[in-house]
Amino acid sequence: MQLHLKSLLLILAASLSCGAAIPVATETQEVKPLAVEDALRIKQFGPLMPIALSPDGTQLAYTVQDNGRARAFDMGTYERTGVPAWAAGTDIWVQNIESGAIHNLTDSKGDNWLPVWSHDGHYLAFLSTRDGADQARLWVWDATQDKLRKLTDAKMQGDEIEWTPDSRHLLVTTPAGDPSRYDDVPKTSSGSDTGERPANAESGSTAIVYLRDGAADAAKRSSRSGPFNLDRQLRNLVSVDVGNGEISTLVHETRIAAHLLSPDGSRIAYAIPSRFEKPGSQQILFDLAVIGVAGDRARILASEIPLDHNGDRFRWSPDSRRIAYREGGPGTYGDCYVAAVDGKSPQNVTRLSLETDVRSSSGSEEPLWDGQGKTIFFLRGGALWRADVSEGNATKLAEIPGREIREMIPRSANLLWTLDDGASTVVVTHDDSGKQDGFYKIDLRSGKSIRLLESGRCYTCIRASRKFTVTDDGRRLVYFEEDAGHSPDLWTSDAGLQSARRLTHLNPQFDKYEMGVAQLVRWLGEDGQSLQGALLLPSDYKAGVRYPLIVWVYGGSLLSNDFDQFGLATSGPFNMQLLATRGYAVLLPDMPLGVGTPMVDIAKTVLPGVNKVIELGIADPAHLGVMGHSFGGYSTLSLIVQTTRFSAAIEASGFADTVGDYGEMTKAGTAFAISTQEHGPGSMGGTPWDARDRYIANSPAFFFDRVQTPLLIIHGAEDPTVAPYLGDEVFVDLRRLGKDVEYAKYEGEGHSPVNWRYANQVDLCNRVIAWFDKYLK
Repeated sequence: MQLHLKSLLLILAASLSCGAAIPVATETQEVKPLAVEDALRIKQFGPLMPIALSPDGTQLAYTVQDNGRARAFDMGTYERTGVPAWAAGTDIWVQNIESGAIHNLTDSKGDNWLPVWSHDGHYLAFLSTRDGADQARLWVWDATQDKLRKLTDAKMQGDEIEWTPDSRHLLVTTPAGDPSRYDDVPKTSSGSDTGERPANAESGSTAIVYLRDGAADAAKRSSRSGPFNLDRQLRNLVSVDVGNGEISTLVHETRIAAHLLSPDGSRIAYAIPSRFEKPGSQQILFDLAVIGVAGDRARILASEIPLDHNGDRFRWSPDSRRIAYREGGPGTYGDCYVAAVDGKSPQNVTRLSLETDVRSSSGSEEPLWDGQGKTIFFLRGGALWRADVSEGNATKLAEIPGREIREMIPRSANLLWTLDDGASTVVVTHDDSGKQDGFYKIDLRSGKSIRLLESGRCYTCIRASRKFTVTDDGRRLVYFEEDAGHSPDLWTSDAGLQSARRLTHLNPQFDKYEMGVAQLVRWLGEDGQSLQGALLLPSDYKAGVRYPLIVWVYGGSLLSNDFDQFGLATSGPFNMQLLATRGYAVLLPDMPLGVGTPMVDIAKTVLPGVNKVIELGIADPAHLGVMGHSFGGYSTLSLIVQTTRFSAAIEASGFADTVGDYGEMTKAGTAFAISTQEHGPGSMGGTPWDARDRYIANSPAFFFDRVQTPLLIIHGAEDPTVAPYLGDEVFVDLRRLGKDVEYAKYEGEGHSPVNWRYANQVDLCNRVIAWFDKYLK
C-alpha cells in the first residue's frame, strides 16, 4: 500500500561460476512446474544499487544479491548496523567487458554493496560487513594489486559514496554521533517528527510517552503528522583519507537525504529534509545547502523546496558554480531552478504551467546539463525539453509519436550523454500500447528522432539506482534487459545500439523451463473507461482449452504496465511464473480508482476484465482465484465482499478496516497510513471526521457477512507498514462469522515477503500453491 517507502519488488536471478566466461544455455526447455527452490535460491542484481564502469571502460562492477542468504530486516536493523534490507546477502562482482570473465570480489563474506570506482581506476570503494562486526564499514579494492582493505572502523550509514577528483578521499555519511568513536550507537532522535520520549532509565520503567505538540507553529504541527521519521536521516557527512583512513567531518549531525560533489571537487551540495508540507502529506520540503570541502561554512541556497522523496533531484553545472534542481509533487509544475553558489536567489529557468502540457511527468526526474553549462534538459509529459539558463525559458525539444520518453541517459552524474560532438542524444522510450521499451536517438538541433532498438523488452523494470552507464568516451552503453519470461541480465552495445551483446547470465537454472507467455487484453470497465491487463498464459497453453485463472490485484495501479517485467507481479515469492508453469493463467488488470469510491471501483474494473478472459476461451469461469499484497490485500478483500465468483482468495499484508489502518502508529510515533488513506491509494479525500461514511462504506470488514470465498491470510508479525493487528482483525472477524479462513502469521517478518527469511519465503510459496491447488484444481 505504500506510496513513498522504498518498497522493493525484486526480480530474482541465478548464480554464475566465478572467474568464468558466460555459459551458453544448452538445456532443452520442458513444460514442468518451476521449482520453488529455483525461483527463490537465486541471485539478483542488487536493488537500488549502481552499475559502475571503470574509467577505462574495461571492467564493470555491480552488486549481486543471493536470495538464499535472505534474512529478516527492519528499520531498526538498518539504524543499528547501517545495512539496508536490500543489501543483505550481497557481493561485489567485477566483470571484464571484452572477455566476459567474472570475479566475485567479496566471495560471500558478509554483506558487500555500493561499488564506486575512483577517477584514476586504481580503487573500487564499497560498503561491507565482511570484518564480522555486523556493521557497515568502508572498504576499497586495489585493482592493481588485487587486494581488499578496510579503510576505517567508523560505522557507515547511507547509500552514496563519492570520490574526490584526485582519487585520494572518499565522501560518505556516518550515523549521528562522533565518527571518530567507533563504539557510538546510532541515534534514533525524538525530535520534531516523532513526539517520542525515552523510557525512564532511573526508575526502570519501559514506558514510551507520546505527547501532543501544543505549539501554534504550523510547521511543528505538520511534522507531528508525518508518515515517517525524518530524523532517521540524521547523519555526519565526512571525508575519509584513502591512504591512512583518517576522517574529517564536514557536516555534523544534520539530516542528509542526498549529497553531490561538484565537478572540480571544491564543494558539496546536499539536501536537508526539513518538514512535511502539511498534515496527511508525504511531500517533503527540503533545504538545499552547499559547503566547501576545505571546511568553509555551510550555506543554504534554497529553502523548503519540494523535491522527490529521495531529495536527489539536483545537479552541478560543469563549471561548479551553479546547481540546477527540479521541483516535484502535488501542486507543482515541475519547474527547474538554477541556484548560484555565490548566494544569489534561485532563478526559475523553465516557467512552466499546467497549460504547457497536461500529461503526467514521469521517468527521469533530475535535470541534466549540456557540456557548456548553457542548457539543461529534462522530461515532462513524455517529451524531452530544454531550457536556456541565461534566458530563463523552456521549450519542448522532441516528442515521439506513440511513445513516451521515460529516461534520459546521463554521461556523468550531472551531464546528458551526447553523441556526434554534442549534436544528438539517446533516450529510453515506452510504447504504452505494446508495453515495450525502446532506445531512440534524438537530434538536439531539430528534435527529429530515429528508432535504434525496440524488440518487446523492458530496459527500465530493474530497481537500480542507475539503470544505464556509459564509458567515459561515450562510445559504449551498458543496460539491463528482461521480459515476462526472462529474468534481467546486463547487456552492452555501441552507441548506435547495433551490436548488442549479453554480458551476464545470472539465472541458468531457468533455461530448462518453458515459461508462460504474456499477452495484452483490453476491455471496458463498468463506467466505460478503456482498460488493459497483462495476461500470463500457462506454459502448457493450448488454444481452446480453459484454465483456472488467478487475478493479481492492486487498486489504483495500471498493472498492465508490468507486462514485460519478469514474473509480472513481483519476483521471488510472488513470481507469477510459479503459477503459470503449474497450469494457471494469471491476469494483472488496470485498476484506476476515484476519490471516495475505491471498493466499488475495484469491482467495476476487475470483474469486466475477468469476463473478457472468459470470453476469449482462456479462463474457466468455475475456477477463479484472486490475490494481492499490501493495498492489493485490501483490494482482494474488497472483491470477495462484493462477488461470490472467486473460488479461492489470498490476501497478504492487507487490511479490511480503513479507520483502523488510518490509526496505526509505529513505536516511533509516526503514522504512515494517514497519508495513504487521505490522499494515497485509499483515496478517501479527507480525514475520518471529514468523510466518516466514506471510510465505513469502503471498509470490507463491515461486509464480511457476505463472504463465501475461502480466504488465506498472510502477514508478517513485525510489519511496520500495515500493522499486524489489521491482519488479526480480518481473521478474528471471519472466524467469528464461521467463514472458511486460514491465517499464516510469520514471526519476525516485516511488510514485503521479498525481504523475508529464505525459509519463510519457501513456506509462503508452497502455501500459496497448495491453497490454489486445493480450491481451483
